Amino acid sequence: MKSAVVIGAGVTGLAAATTLKKAGYEVVLLEKHDRTGGCIHTVHQDGYLVETGPNSMMVNNLQAAMLMGEIGLADELLLPSDLSKNRYIFKEGDMVTVPGGPMKFMKSALLSGGGKLRLLKEPFIKKPDNLAEESLANFILRRLGKEVLDFVAEPLVSGIFAGDPKRLSAKHAFPQVTELEQQHGSLLRGAIKGAKAKPPGSFKAVMATFRNGMQSLTDKLAAQLGDSLVLNATVKEISHRGRWQVSWEANGEIRTTEANTVVIAVPAYVVRDLPLPRDVLDTLFDLHEIPYPPLTSISVGYRREQIQHSLEGFGVLVPGVEERKVLGVLFPSSVYAGRAPEGHVLLTVFIGGMRQPALATLDEQEHLDLVKSELKAILGATGDPAFVHRTLWRKAIPQYNVGHGDFLAMIEKAEGDHPGLHLAGNYRSGISVGQCLANGIELAKKIASA
Repeated sequence: MKSAVVIGAGVTGLAAATTLKKAGYEVVLLEKHDRTGGCIHTVHQDGYLVETGPNSMMVNNLQAAMLMGEIGLADELLLPSDLSKNRYIFKEGDMVTVPGGPMKFMKSALLSGGGKLRLLKEPFIKKPDNLAEESLANFILRRLGKEVLDFVAEPLVSGIFAGDPKRLSAKHAFPQVTELEQQHGSLLRGAIKGAKAKPPGSFKAVMATFRNGMQSLTDKLAAQLGDSLVLNATVKEISHRGRWQVSWEANGEIRTTEANTVVIAVPAYVVRDLPLPRDVLDTLFDLHEIPYPPLTSISVGYRREQIQHSLEGFGVLVPGVEERKVLGVLFPSSVYAGRAPEGHVLLTVFIGGMRQPALATLDEQEHLDLVKSELKAILGATGDPAFVHRTLWRKAIPQYNVGHGDFLAMIEKAEGDHPGLHLAGNYRSGISVGQCLANGIELAKKIASA
């Protein structure tokens, strides 16, 4: 029987391990901490349901939907309310609804008359020849203009990556967008053609969560593994002598497993701390330099009457040009049922990221004062919150900055030079939960079919 050792029980590692086990592999999944899930963690407290990490996931393919059924989550899938269609940008003191399509920007208050005219020029702008790798900011400026950068792209990037568009690579962070230019010569033409080309009955993506929170996903995946999952495991040695050998310590006992395959599914900055063979570490020497900015997530509960805004939406993003101290605010209790007690609302505020990293590490009282002040200005919140839960991620989200391809190249070289070694995680092929889930499954299928 073929065997595999997977190191790291975040969603990517869990997806890879469960898929390999289903394919007939003998699997050992090693996790350093006392729980699985990585950044996915759900807290139930005082009648509130708080996500300390991702609040939802995009179920955007049949493979992901089928997995939900296989692991017993189909009945727990929770779809967003109709209110989630409303998304806001905070501009000049007002909550402006984000238009639902490219041409709807023409009627939106988000852009000025000049910004709208600049947007209409986009189909006529040619891509320069021999263009070097662009930052997302340069790409958006070139194709759509400064207002779209300031009031659409920049807050969107802060909401997804907690990143800086001046540093993020357009082709690595948003490959679907740059491919529109490559294939159609225009983002607007490409978006319109893409909408028309979608076949009837094709899978419709939904932003979903689970009745008891996102942790249901990782808990269910972990349950598929049984004794194959080892928590509180410290990896002592990884070597290759014809086959891979992995030694680890758990519960005071050291064990060694031989395997055909080793999947490293830990954050990029953790890889160099693993006891990998010296030549592997030499190849991956700079992998820890992928930036991970600090980010604080603060969930606050208020009585409904304390919030002036209707909260009829998914949330609000705050552009950097507004010079406020938060990246955005989600409205979880407006989008999904069971997130706050009766008569109360739950808001999740994000602070820090690449825009203002120092704000992420303020102390608890400073954060509370900041949140109260910002929510008063943005949503008309009054008084003190009835509930507060704070989570600081000192290394939150990997940044696919310009030059990210160099990191991917060193990973591919390490894998090419060492058959059976694979690296996976949200620093590669997408940061979202849905992407990590799909990447873990696809990697396992590739391994099993080799």
